[in-house]
Amino acid sequence: MPVFGFGASRFVLASLVAASHLWSNMPHGYAAYAVWAFFVLSGFLMTLVLTTKYGFDGAGLKAYAFNRFMRIFPLYWLAAIMGLLTLWYYGSVGIDLRPINGEFHMPRGLQDWAYVVTLFPGITRGGLPVPVANALAIEVGFYLLMPMMATSRGAAVLGVVIGALLNLKLGIHQDSFGERYATFLPCLLPFAVGALVCQYRESLTRIRMPFISCAVWLLHGAVWFFVPSWPWDWGLYVSLLLSAWMVVSLHQQRGGKLDKMLGDLSYPVYLIHTTVAAWFVCACGFTRPFTTFFLPAFAATVALSWLIVVLIDRPLSRLKRKPPVHVVEAH
Repeated sequence: MPVFGFGASRFVLASLVAASHLWSNMPHGYAAYAVWAFFVLSGFLMTLVLTTKYGFDGAGLKAYAFNRFMRIFPLYWLAAIMGLLTLWYYGSVGIDLRPINGEFHMPRGLQDWAYVVTLFPGITRGGLPVPVANALAIEVGFYLLMPMMATSRGAAVLGVVIGALLNLKLGIHQDSFGERYATFLPCLLPFAVGALVCQYRESLTRIRMPFISCAVWLLHGAVWFFVPSWPWDWGLYVSLLLSAWMVVSLHQQRGGKLDKMLGDLSYPVYLIHTTVAAWFVCACGFTRPFTTFFLPAFAATVALSWLIVVLIDRPLSRLKRKPPVHVVEAH
């Protein structure tokens, strides 16, 4: 029986984000929970590799920064080109693609284009050829901050406290949800939670329950059916704790080739699903039913993502820099 770990979980999270754009009746809450679960996972993994693989000296941080750049930007720029070509074509025939995703439209001014190219979270954004780029920019910003947050347990605790205070200051209610969930500073909380559980991962092994933690995380999304306001207030934070439990539970799972492939697919699926969905608009319209829109669009997304992984992502991964030998030997 195959063992699944972080790879399969990342694919499921990316699929939930994709479903929120490709299926009009997608249950609410799952996409937001998935994005913050990605943030928790990133905080955990970046803390893990910094403390056990790269270290905090100049050579280690340079290798860390280069490898993060190679992981994020080549595929992102490819997805941006695909999105721009798609937007240009549909714009030429007078079709607005914002019904799929409100941010899926052409950048206009210099500031919009600067954001599209750099993903720098301090730049105000406009139209996005990769509509999920906002969450990706938040991720890039915290990659830069993780070397500070990963240095010690105290630094991670401080990050959690500051992140929690920032969220509380905004108020835990529906009107503040967008700012809490999708702006840079409040998202310190999930990254810091990921860093903190990584620092305590040995102590937390006693609560490892890979299957149960994943099942509970998924079942939590069903609360929306009974309490429609739940995802937009406290549901996001319950999902945050469940994501931390899931990450700790999956940490020592040793997945096989299928798990690795699913993990590799997750990033391109996340990047290109909106663009691929647009290719089905002329035939299927914007109503996005499950069988005639979601299923073919998602299948095409996965197939194209597989090609991207095999032909582009894996060859590029050979260019990554090796971590400093002294850090690896120390662990």
